[in-house]
Amino acid sequence: MKNIMAVVMLLGLACTQSQAGEYLNKSLPEWINVDVQLRQRYEWRSNFDFNDSIYDKDGFNLWRGRLGLTLKPTKETRLFYQFQDARVSDDSTTGSKSAYENWGETRQLWGEFKTALEDREVCGLSGIGVRMGRQELSYGAQRLLGAFDWSNAAQTFDAGKIMLEFEKQKLNVDIFGGGKTPLKSPREMDDFYDGSANDRIGGYYTVYKGIGNLTMDQYVINRNTDGQTISFGQTGDGEVEDYTIGARLTGKIPDTNFDYEFEAAKQTGNSGALDVDAQMAVAVLGYTFEHDWHPRASFEFDYASGDHDATDGDRQTFDNLYPTNHLFYGYMDFVSLQNIHDYRFQIKADPMKKLNLSADYHLFYLDTPKDNLYAAARTIKRSTKAGADDAYVGSEIDLLAKYQATKFMGIWAGYSHLFAGDFLSQTGADDDADFVYAQTTFNF
Repeated sequence: MKNIMAVVMLLGLACTQSQAGEYLNKSLPEWINVDVQLRQRYEWRSNFDFNDSIYDKDGFNLWRGRLGLTLKPTKETRLFYQFQDARVSDDSTTGSKSAYENWGETRQLWGEFKTALEDREVCGLSGIGVRMGRQELSYGAQRLLGAFDWSNAAQTFDAGKIMLEFEKQKLNVDIFGGGKTPLKSPREMDDFYDGSANDRIGGYYTVYKGIGNLTMDQYVINRNTDGQTISFGQTGDGEVEDYTIGARLTGKIPDTNFDYEFEAAKQTGNSGALDVDAQMAVAVLGYTFEHDWHPRASFEFDYASGDHDATDGDRQTFDNLYPTNHLFYGYMDFVSLQNIHDYRFQIKADPMKKLNLSADYHLFYLDTPKDNLYAAARTIKRSTKAGADDAYVGSEIDLLAKYQATKFMGIWAGYSHLFAGDFLSQTGADDDADFVYAQTTFNF
């Protein structure tokens, strides 16, 4: 009954507020813009510990509200502030709620100056910008660096970046550096630039669009956790300073309905006393059929190395950095881009103008059963210490429906099921798991 009442309240709020939201900015000066987002998601989880003998059928509501204010005092200047309040209710889970709750926080607060050089071009540079403050850092497909918006709290960085535009060369370059915003307890404010997270990044990301419909990305990302130890499976804990060097290609095959994506990266550096020697690769091939429903079928292979030998002085487990993993490796979030081979088959279609349906099927194998299974949050989901010689984790089916009910309201409903495999059987409980969720989002 509580869940039904929550939906009714949200629908009522949409009816009363969406019109106000539509006309709010019309009454403000042109250099001021206000945006509001309200999101509610109900989640029901069963056997997320793969153990049916322990009652862990959890159902809870996630609530999130955001208020954004953009100021454009000049053509070149922009200031942005975003307030966020994230909470969980009817919660039957135990332990940390940091992934769910962050009360009354300044999620973003940054200033930006961006200008075109026009006749003052130097080495082809046509525009330059600088953004400083608490902000999202999201690049490429978000496999390594993203906003993680599925999370109720999401993630931001206290950082700065320089944005370079080479218009004639169709090239953009971002140079960035800063630290991940530490999420404190719900009642404690997330201090600005306190450095307590000890999780700093720096690097650059380039995007080139000078060859037909091909987009080429190239990047280097440095992670430094000086003062904070990170667990990497059988090689133990250690402070991390690694460098991820990678490239990504996306586009369509000319004169066909095929699209593709390729990405690969190599990691080097150190992890405590160990040398880092890890890598990842992604390949996606899709085909869109000529039909009113725009059906698309695709196959995706995701690979990330694991540690085959804990005694060789190397850390071979790939560091997944700061991604939005929920988009790729199963909606139950049991898997990250670490020690994994993921074979993903997907079908999508739009049977109605406002309705999108998708079905995914995943086959999960560890790169090596000598290393752990890592969850989407990059924590250990199942340790291999109990011993295993089979790499098959299991398979997952994900069904998702998205409906844009109105200009302001979107509704999602999904169901996922994991079929446990031999690796889980050999290392502990191996019961299947289920996940059901329904989400309503208002943007105005």
